[in-house]
Amino acid sequence: MPIAGELARLPLGPENGILPTDLLIPFFIAVWLAKKIIAPQDSISTLSPQPVNRPLRSVAQSRHLKPLVIFCLIAGLSLLQAFIFLKPSEVISGSFYLIRFASYALIYLAVSDILKTEKQATRLFNAAIAAALLIAVAGFIQLAVYPDMGKLEEFGWDPHINRLVSTWLDPNFIGGFMAFITCVILGVTAYTKKLSTKATLYLTAAILMTALFLTYSRSAYLAAGAGITVLGILKSRRLLIAFLVIFILAIGLSPRAEQRVTDLGYSISSFIFNTSANPDATARLRIKSWEQTIELISKRPLLGSGYNTLRYVNYNEGFVSDPKIHSASGSDSSLLTVLAATGVIGLAPFLWFYYSVVSAAFINWRDKKLTPFGRGISLGLFTGLISLFCHSLFVNSLFFPQILIPVAVIIGIMESVSKRRDI
Repeated sequence: MPIAGELARLPLGPENGILPTDLLIPFFIAVWLAKKIIAPQDSISTLSPQPVNRPLRSVAQSRHLKPLVIFCLIAGLSLLQAFIFLKPSEVISGSFYLIRFASYALIYLAVSDILKTEKQATRLFNAAIAAALLIAVAGFIQLAVYPDMGKLEEFGWDPHINRLVSTWLDPNFIGGFMAFITCVILGVTAYTKKLSTKATLYLTAAILMTALFLTYSRSAYLAAGAGITVLGILKSRRLLIAFLVIFILAIGLSPRAEQRVTDLGYSISSFIFNTSANPDATARLRIKSWEQTIELISKRPLLGSGYNTLRYVNYNEGFVSDPKIHSASGSDSSLLTVLAATGVIGLAPFLWFYYSVVSAAFINWRDKKLTPFGRGISLGLFTGLISLFCHSLFVNSLFFPQILIPVAVIIGIMESVSKRRDI
């Protein structure tokens, strides 16, 4: 789990450097695949010369793998056609990011394969919770010791003040992650019978929600609200009522949070009714980002401008002054980013992949033969992805590496426990 966040970024490469996970995870996936390829065959049929149940073949049967592979192939094709209008070095840079995305996404497959028992899956889930708590605690310390991020503006970061950014240096991404992982925790809690464990999980969720609240991220507020509302409707009305009461009280006790929510209402109204009465500069910048991205999409609608080459395309179009700033690499919306980078041809398998995961989570949750932990993690993933999709409408969170890792890990845990039923 990315506890160190951006603080661990290494000053390598032409843009903003790389994270240690950018090296470690591809290596881990390569080693895992190599072991699967060279693994001995499980058995040989006496009636056929062909081997039965090859390890790699069993892994390749994952329902989510096909759309993921198709998306990566189309993303690679989008990079090949980008040689026409971009420098070779810029296209090659995008290819490295595609390798990163593919390896991060394949974490789910490796986790699902490696976890052999529910006890192992539970331990990994607990480790994910512990990592989230450490990130939250680091955020509390940052808010108390270093609340002004203004000095980081020269390094391409936004100058946030008195907002929890933790080691990720961005309140919106931290907030989106906290919303996702809180939904997962609450899903598991709903199917936990042991009172001490249930109390610990609720306390953990409360700490993470406090961290989310202190980000003052409106997209994170919306994400948490969407995910917990769905979870409350499906499983626990009392949880939904408790969340609404606590949220309203917290907003009432925090003038800044109240102002952020009020600005959100004005921003939504301004966007829907296309008026200029929008008091929020951040919302205006976000809408401008959407408009610029839509302009890029209109120019190359089929295959887009090339996977993760938008920083160069935006610079060439005059939309950004420096391709090295962090906000230049995508749009303030994951779906618009996919469209701009890989076109409508790439968007289709991208949505297919997530639809496959969400539908599997919903089906697993409804399956009463699944163990309580299996149903809980499935419900949590279902509602967590709803919250993350809501968040991704306003922030490019579906491609943020520190969010990709925990999402892939939780998908892998769900896939591993879904193989076991109480029959």
